[in-house]
Amino acid sequence: MTRAVIKLSSDISSAMPRMSNIIEGCAYNPEANLLAFQFKNMVVNMESRLINISHIEDENEIKPLIDWLVSLINGTDKRNVVGNVNNQ
Repeated sequence: MTRAVIKLSSDISSAMPRMSNIIEGCAYNPEANLLAFQFKNMVVNMESRLINISHIEDENEIKPLIDWLVSLINGTDKRNVVGNVNNQ
Protein backbone atom coordinates (compact mmCIF):
# COMPACT_ATOMS: atom_id res chain seq x y z
CA MET A 1 0.00 0.00 0.00
CA THR A 2 1.06 3.54 -0.72
CA ARG A 3 0.59 6.80 1.12
CA ALA A 4 0.35 10.34 -0.30
CA VAL A 5 1.22 13.53 1.59
CA ILE A 6 0.02 16.67 -0.15
CA LYS A 7 1.26 20.04 1.05
CA LEU A 8 -1.14 22.86 0.20
CA SER A 9 -0.10 26.36 -0.80
CA SER A 10 -3.05 27.90 1.09
CA ASP A 11 -4.88 27.37 4.36
CA ILE A 12 -8.14 25.47 3.78
CA SER A 13 -9.52 25.80 7.33
CA SER A 14 -12.35 28.08 6.25
CA ALA A 15 -13.61 25.43 3.79
CA MET A 16 -13.67 22.60 6.32
CA PRO A 17 -17.00 23.32 8.06
CA ARG A 18 -18.90 23.24 4.78
CA MET A 19 -16.94 20.21 3.56
CA SER A 20 -17.95 18.39 6.73
CA ASN A 21 -21.59 18.83 5.69
CA ILE A 22 -20.94 17.64 2.13
CA ILE A 23 -18.67 14.63 2.64
CA GLU A 24 -20.75 11.72 3.87
CA GLY A 25 -19.45 9.97 6.97
CA CYS A 26 -16.64 12.41 7.68
CA ALA A 27 -15.38 13.39 11.11
CA TYR A 28 -14.60 17.06 11.69
CA ASN A 29 -12.82 18.59 14.68
CA PRO A 30 -13.12 22.39 14.41
CA GLU A 31 -10.83 23.08 17.38
CA ALA A 32 -7.99 21.19 15.73
CA ASN A 33 -8.93 22.02 12.11
CA LEU A 34 -8.99 18.33 11.20
CA LEU A 35 -11.31 16.58 8.79
CA ALA A 36 -11.15 12.83 8.15
CA PHE A 37 -13.10 10.45 5.97
CA GLN A 38 -12.84 7.24 4.01
CA PHE A 39 -12.98 7.22 0.21
CA LYS A 40 -13.25 3.71 -1.24
CA ASN A 41 -10.61 1.90 0.85
CA MET A 42 -8.43 4.99 1.32
CA VAL A 43 -8.32 7.07 4.49
CA VAL A 44 -8.13 10.84 3.98
CA ASN A 45 -6.99 13.15 6.79
CA MET A 46 -7.05 16.86 6.10
CA GLU A 47 -5.40 19.62 8.10
CA SER A 48 -5.28 23.34 7.37
CA ARG A 49 -2.33 23.01 4.94
CA LEU A 50 -1.88 19.26 4.56
CA ILE A 51 -3.75 16.28 3.16
CA ASN A 52 -2.67 12.74 4.05
CA ILE A 53 -4.09 9.84 2.08
CA SER A 54 -3.31 6.32 3.27
CA HIS A 55 -4.22 2.76 2.34
CA ILE A 56 -3.80 3.48 -1.36
CA GLU A 57 -4.04 0.22 -3.26
CA ASP A 58 -4.25 1.66 -6.78
CA GLU A 59 -2.16 4.76 -7.48
CA ASN A 60 -4.42 5.57 -10.46
CA GLU A 61 -7.16 6.51 -7.98
CA ILE A 62 -5.12 9.34 -6.44
CA LYS A 63 -5.41 11.93 -9.23
CA PRO A 64 -9.23 11.81 -9.44
CA LEU A 65 -9.44 11.99 -5.63
CA ILE A 66 -7.11 15.00 -5.48
CA ASP A 67 -8.97 16.70 -8.33
CA TRP A 68 -12.27 16.14 -6.50
CA LEU A 69 -10.84 17.52 -3.24
CA VAL A 70 -9.46 20.62 -5.00
CA SER A 71 -12.80 21.28 -6.67
CA LEU A 72 -14.66 20.69 -3.40
CA ILE A 73 -12.34 22.99 -1.44
CA ASN A 74 -12.53 25.72 -4.05
CA GLY A 75 -16.29 25.34 -4.41
CA THR A 76 -17.02 25.51 -0.71
CA ASP A 77 -14.67 28.37 0.01
CA LYS A 78 -15.67 30.49 -3.00
CA ARG A 79 -11.99 31.36 -3.48
CA ASN A 80 -9.40 29.40 -5.39
CA VAL A 81 -7.55 28.44 -2.22
CA VAL A 82 -6.02 25.37 -3.80
CA GLY A 83 -4.42 26.18 -7.07
CA ASN A 84 -1.09 24.51 -6.51
CA VAL A 85 -0.57 21.24 -4.68
CA ASN A 86 2.77 19.56 -4.20
CA ASN A 87 2.48 15.78 -3.92
CA GLN A 88 5.46 14.44 -1.97
